Amino acid sequence: MKPQDRFDLIMSRQSRFEWGGEYVPSTLAVPREAPKGSRISRLHSRKLRRAIHLLSWPEKVFAQLALYHPDLFEMHEQKMLWPINTGHPLRGHPLTKGTFPPPLRGTVDIAAEIGFKHHQIVVEDQSGRRRMPYPYQGDLLLYLVNSRGEPYAVNWTVKDQAGAFRERRSTSPKTPVQQREDRLHAELRGELERRYYASGGIRTVEVSRDQVTPTIQANLDLLFGMHDLSFSLESTLLDDFSGAVAEAVQTGKPVAYVAIDYGARWGLRDQFIAKIYQDIWDRRLLVDFSEPILIDRPLVTGGCDLLQEFRSFFEEKAS
Repeated sequence: MKPQDRFDLIMSRQSRFEWGGEYVPSTLAVPREAPKGSRISRLHSRKLRRAIHLLSWPEKVFAQLALYHPDLFEMHEQKMLWPINTGHPLRGHPLTKGTFPPPLRGTVDIAAEIGFKHHQIVVEDQSGRRRMPYPYQGDLLLYLVNSRGEPYAVNWTVKDQAGAFRERRSTSPKTPVQQREDRLHAELRGELERRYYASGGIRTVEVSRDQVTPTIQANLDLLFGMHDLSFSLESTLLDDFSGAVAEAVQTGKPVAYVAIDYGARWGLRDQFIAKIYQDIWDRRLLVDFSEPILIDRPLVTGGCDLLQEFRSFFEEKAS
């Protein structure tokens, strides 16, 4: 796709978004749009009622972590950073009625302020050829409500390893001059995004996959795969089953046996098994995420609660 065509596509998707409509990311997780070599995925979220487009495995991990949080009400992936001044991301949301969230400064002005060369492309129209600033895009912009019921946003910038925030193409062989240039680029690109969101009172958090253990990653992936499955069983029966599962956890009985017992009596054993995973996802069952979630063994409770383990990632302001 030509740069001008991609520019027009991004603007058509992002400039028309209004709260109440469906969000469309700048880049979709499809081969013809995603960067070469990226590990794309599309996750359907029960909470957001749409597919989320993710361009890397780390983005997938952190999207699942964000969606696990009960206070999250929306998330915008691949959000465009406007080159010119624009409204706050929460402007127009029903929860902001009667308030006036501050606008965001454009990336062009911020780039000039910090000495960063803003990416540009040449566009051609009826008036001729001219250079235009090309919009950058973020990774995951989270929208949550605080303890007072007020909405706020947190920007997550996502990498595979923490060191990648300090140096562009950090794993590639390069000369000392190239390394200095790539480190400076990474520093200024990160500062550009931080200042962009900070102008609207939005905190930016650097998150990397190496901060999340493989066990937690596997548990999140397992639970998310089950979280939006539908049931044909009666809700009262499922509630009774959930109570029996909770009792089994307290007594140290593998909860798979409860599903087998209910399945033998009512049929549809797989739905009872899925209900176990959904109860964990919905925090009706609090298990230790640092241990593999194995329903044919006694579930481990206490220990690692993800909301406590990664609390700082979700905070409205840095503590």
